[in-house]
Amino acid sequence: MKKFLKVMASILCVGTIALSATACTEVISAYDIAVKNGFVGTEQEWLASLKGKDGIDGEDGKDAPAITVQELYEQAKLENPELTYEEFCQQIGITNFGHNDVEMIANNIMSVVEIYCGWTKTTTVGGLLAREEVDYSMSTGSGVIVNLDKEKGNALVITNYHVLYNKDSDAKGICRDKDMRLYLHGSVINFYADSTTGFNDGGTDAMRATYVGGSMDYDVALLRIENSDYLKKSCATEAKIGDSERAVEGEKVFAIGNPDGAGISVTSGILSVKSEYIDIEAIDERDVDGKIGTDTVSYRVMRTDAAINGGNSGGALFNAKGELIGITNAKSVGTDKDDMGYALPIYDVVAVANNILDNGKGCVMRGMLGVMVGQISGVAEKNEDGTLNIVQKFAVAQEVAASSFSYGKLQLNDVFVWGQIIPKKGTAGEKVYFDRQYQLNTLLLNVRLGDTVKLGIMREVNGVESEVTVELVFNSPNCFVAYN
Repeated sequence: MKKFLKVMASILCVGTIALSATACTEVISAYDIAVKNGFVGTEQEWLASLKGKDGIDGEDGKDAPAITVQELYEQAKLENPELTYEEFCQQIGITNFGHNDVEMIANNIMSVVEIYCGWTKTTTVGGLLAREEVDYSMSTGSGVIVNLDKEKGNALVITNYHVLYNKDSDAKGICRDKDMRLYLHGSVINFYADSTTGFNDGGTDAMRATYVGGSMDYDVALLRIENSDYLKKSCATEAKIGDSERAVEGEKVFAIGNPDGAGISVTSGILSVKSEYIDIEAIDERDVDGKIGTDTVSYRVMRTDAAINGGNSGGALFNAKGELIGITNAKSVGTDKDDMGYALPIYDVVAVANNILDNGKGCVMRGMLGVMVGQISGVAEKNEDGTLNIVQKFAVAQEVAASSFSYGKLQLNDVFVWGQIIPKKGTAGEKVYFDRQYQLNTLLLNVRLGDTVKLGIMREVNGVESEVTVELVFNSPNCFVAYN
């Protein structure tokens, strides 16, 4: 009867939470709560109803279904939307909420896929009797299911652009759909190359995918699975998107991916840095002048000490609530470096993914202000809950050129306060109040052709600083720049 006892204790805490959003101070019986929520009958009848009838999972007359802490938390949030998972766990006396929710982790594991890319490289060898030789190779990575239709066998998968890219292959870039296979945890991996016939079909557990689009500049790519029989019958799940903006340094995180192609695994750690920039060598060896050479790309990332290795790229970084807050994409390598893994914040990744899906060009089309923006100041502040947050002040850093889209609207030293998108069709988006410079860039990722962007600007006029509102209409393709 262990499950039954778990239900009783859990329901009692939910009832208490419903009465008091801050602590379990007033104790009432679980039966009273059931009556309050519509149950009609005696306490004995209510207890019997928990045991169920013939069947399984609470319907076999023996055990009631177990209720997870996450389910209880979701119910408590209906009464108090601002209640955090950590606060809830503390209220009900759980202190290891970030460590041992194996049911939640199991669910998250089934939202992550292993990605295998097959590559061919054809070379000509010999002199007068020259012949072509084909070299076959494989690479591995990870991906996260963010949209799932099990009935149809369809899914949308987010991964890293570099997982699917190989400039030295015959594909000259993105892996060809026919040479790509995706696998869920527990699948039989049977994708290999034959020196004569090439790559095989990958076995019955393999899922085929098509490339939707992506951007090396953001290291994000999208794959689509359609009509997969294996997916229909699987216990695959859809990752629950979290809010990386609310993440804080020191909180528990879990990384799930396919390190070294050895299969899906879980590592844990803390969030070391909420937001920073790292420079990585461009995988296509692009140059700032458009010439082939070597150059670096700067990515905004979150840092974690959870173990991240080759093959984890494109995998998931979850918080203690089981929410997806990042896509793992890199690690620092060196004999003098330990525990420095990186993930792209889901705040940016979602904006990039939606941009790719909406513009239909297979790349990112980002709105541009046409001005140079620079940071003026930055300071760490304490939030009401005691956590830290960095607040940056940034402004137009150069005179606005007459050819600029923002000429006559923005001025030198204008400080950005907030931004809001007014769609060409539909309702206005929420105002985004800027405390970090990257938030302006993410806002511009969400702009579409025909939209209007309102910007709250602090501007000094005749020695007096006041807030003004600037409106920019993105009514031309020239207002956008492609990020491939």
